[in-house]
Amino acid sequence: GYHTGTILNLELKILDQLFNKKQFVTLGKKETLLEIEKIEATSKDILLLQFDLEDFVNSLEIQLKYESINWGVVSRIISNAILKSIGTNIFDEVIQHVNKANELFQINLVHNYKQLKNTRAVKKPQIVSKILEYIDFNFKDEKIAVIVIDGLAFWQYELLKSKFPGLKNEEVIYSWIPSITQLSRQAIFKGGVPDSEYKQNPKNEEKLWKLFWKEKGIDDYQIRYAHESVDLSNLNSVTKFGIVFTELDEKMHSSTDYNDLLKLTENWIVRNNILVIVQELLEKDFKVFLTTDHGNIEAKGWRGLSGREKMGTNKSGSRSERHIEYSDQWLADEFMQNNTDLNSSVVNEDHAIYFKSDLSFSNKEKLVTHGGAHILEVLIPFVEIKNDK
Repeated sequence: GYHTGTILNLELKILDQLFNKKQFVTLGKKETLLEIEKIEATSKDILLLQFDLEDFVNSLEIQLKYESINWGVVSRIISNAILKSIGTNIFDEVIQHVNKANELFQINLVHNYKQLKNTRAVKKPQIVSKILEYIDFNFKDEKIAVIVIDGLAFWQYELLKSKFPGLKNEEVIYSWIPSITQLSRQAIFKGGVPDSEYKQNPKNEEKLWKLFWKEKGIDDYQIRYAHESVDLSNLNSVTKFGIVFTELDEKMHSSTDYNDLLKLTENWIVRNNILVIVQELLEKDFKVFLTTDHGNIEAKGWRGLSGREKMGTNKSGSRSERHIEYSDQWLADEFMQNNTDLNSSVVNEDHAIYFKSDLSFSNKEKLVTHGGAHILEVLIPFVEIKNDK
């Protein structure tokens, strides 16, 4: 009873509600859009009733007052608040509190981040570069699958996790900083400190994955890698399976704001076959680990780079608008000398300049991206999904 082209790409929960409101006559495009708006408005009202802003603020402030802050708890608190306030009139206020938490998180990074790279991953990995070490230490003789969803922020994981079967051991770990794919996803598949000269592509990623496991004594025929298209046939001999999904990251880069990204994420969850893949892997006795290389942030535009400022940049090939990498340190230093207003908002190290606040090298008022050191980019999920049979 609705205009087909208008409802074609809607998320399942809205289609369900449209179906339940059966129409006696076929509606045109305008009337169909009105029905959709009513459902979306009602959904936001219900979400807002479930979310108590004062309770969020109090819970967050309590956590941030501890001498030793549990950043995993903080990440869950702010992710839940973001998810429930996107598209509402209190979203901006929620983000203000998230940014206050980020200021303390940046102090934490200064004092503790470098030490994370040298931690032992016996009980859990603290950072993406230790994921394979953790798996090798604890599950070397078992069938394991590592699924990496490129660009999955913790609030997006909150949307996804209720769909998965089985029991979940959920940890919050750190992405590599700066949070660009070339470094952080490389760190996952290399199982160690990323190489700045590495070129990000599926072929090189597969080489890293196979090299790590071969050095651990696993035969080539036991190792498999998949990028976006996943073949689940002939898995009897496979014991180490690496899987990457990149479509969600592409949707993130095309989003104007979190409201856009929320809808695209819901749509991706419905359309992508990740849930089926996880279920089949569990049925084939794989231990399934789910993670990402970095989160994302709804950033504000500081300004775009001038022609001279772009000279010697893009060494990494990153499309992030929160990170620039120069071929020489003096170019980065010159940029900072000419833009002293950024001193409190960026980090300048190893030829690279990246934001730790919510700004971006863009002329856009708002955009969704990654590549910096903000708490929303850096704290990410690492989850073991177990078969509950």
